[in-house]
Amino acid sequence: MPGGPLTLSGPATRADASAIRRDFRVWLTALADPDTADDLTLAVYEALANVVDHAYASARRRGEMRLWAAVSPPLSGGRDLVVTVSDDGSWRRAQAPGWRGRGLPLMHTLAHASVISGATGTVVQMRRRVAPVPALVPA
Repeated sequence: MPGGPLTLSGPATRADASAIRRDFRVWLTALADPDTADDLTLAVYEALANVVDHAYASARRRGEMRLWAAVSPPLSGGRDLVVTVSDDGSWRRAQAPGWRGRGLPLMHTLAHASVISGATGTVVQMRRRVAPVPALVPA
């Protein structure tokens, strides 16, 4: 059944972040209209890219990043999608201002996002209402 929980993980590398993003988008296609799916996929990729860039910068080896996503039972006006991206690293702020530092504001614009960072890693949780995908009518 479309909409069962999704759990993905991999090494905190750009290649794995891209693979997780693609798998998330495939899963999301059955649950959200294309514009909402685009927004959520971008927000998720920003969270994954933050893991790659910040979580394990001071570690000797790359750690793991995890994605978990699920939808609520049908509610009036759609379902709530909840996505969690997490790591076990230590947050490192970007070195130079300028073109960097826009990922968190972008996530907040595209979804209700919260970030918890501590000694055991960082968890980003995003929530957004998704309208039902219209059923295809045979021609």
